[in-house]
Amino acid sequence: MPILFLYLLRLFLEGLFQMIGLFVGLFFLIDGIENMRRFSLKPLFDWGDMCLMMLCRLPDFITLLLPSMTLLTVLMVLARLSRQSEITVMRASGVSIYRILIPFLLGGLLVATGQLVAQDRLVPWTKRAAQTVEDRFLGHESPAQTDIDNLWLKVLSLAGNRQLIHLDQLLPDEQVLLNVSIFEWDTDQRLRSYLQARRAQMQAGQWTLSQGVFYQYGEQVTAEPFTQRAWPVTLTADQLNRTAINPEFLSIQQINRLIERTEREGYDATRLRVLWHNRLSQPAATLAAILLAFPFTLRLPRRGGVTRSLLLGLLIGFCLFIVSDLFQALGMGGRLPPLFSAWAPVFFFAGVGFFLLIHLAHPKRQG
Repeated sequence: MPILFLYLLRLFLEGLFQMIGLFVGLFFLIDGIENMRRFSLKPLFDWGDMCLMMLCRLPDFITLLLPSMTLLTVLMVLARLSRQSEITVMRASGVSIYRILIPFLLGGLLVATGQLVAQDRLVPWTKRAAQTVEDRFLGHESPAQTDIDNLWLKVLSLAGNRQLIHLDQLLPDEQVLLNVSIFEWDTDQRLRSYLQARRAQMQAGQWTLSQGVFYQYGEQVTAEPFTQRAWPVTLTADQLNRTAINPEFLSIQQINRLIERTEREGYDATRLRVLWHNRLSQPAATLAAILLAFPFTLRLPRRGGVTRSLLLGLLIGFCLFIVSDLFQALGMGGRLPPLFSAWAPVFFFAGVGFFLLIHLAHPKRQG
């Protein structure tokens, strides 16, 4: 049995590498033509930079389509084994369907683990690098290297009160805010205080306000001018760096921290939660694709041949991709809960595959 296990595992991994190679070739062909159409006439176009941009986009492309590649690999491998009657010999020798499935699932687990690590560590970095090259082609200046004017922010004071901040100018490199207005409300949504300051600067990990007036509202309105005043607030460098806010360039852990900060400041974090769950569910979709492809390839050879099984499997795999994308879009729009939008298609198609697998392994139950 170990020999059979290693044999099936080797067939699966070899087939997957061949399928990835096929998709990579198609990617370079299609993306290369598109990049030439978009950028070849730009003044800053460079062939080396274009190749670098395509290489940086490749990990995202592979991880995105890995469930479809895995499904096609299982279809091709099992179709070959069925055509050569190897599956029939295994079954006649007393090997169960589940024991044939185990090498594919363990191979898929290895692939899904690599997919999760790549999505968390490699893909955000390469997508950011590809965007940098594309911005250079288009002549766009990085927002991180420029000052930002007329900015509104929501933050929390260390006492837990929400504050709304407006500033005329942000100097991110120096961590300086110019012409700052700070509005603070109490728990009954009544304006508690209003503060105007000419300047706010981060010094030794704490914010300090300079040259301003502090207004406090109660039974009477009081005004307190100040030269310098401590500002106890949870305003970090990440919040001031407006380019770091793109969640596509963040790891799973960074997205989770961004969700906590966004909700703490009173913003809606639905889109971030959908993205976070989607990052985690995509590797599970790779395993679901194996469960889905396995019975479709083996179930119908006596009802129309392997060709019919392959066509049905391809159709279901296409439906998996479309339905997952549709549910994600509905989640982004707030029509579905984030957890449901990311995981429901995975569990549904995995359940379909598992149901068909049980009927395949126990034909008497088919009535």
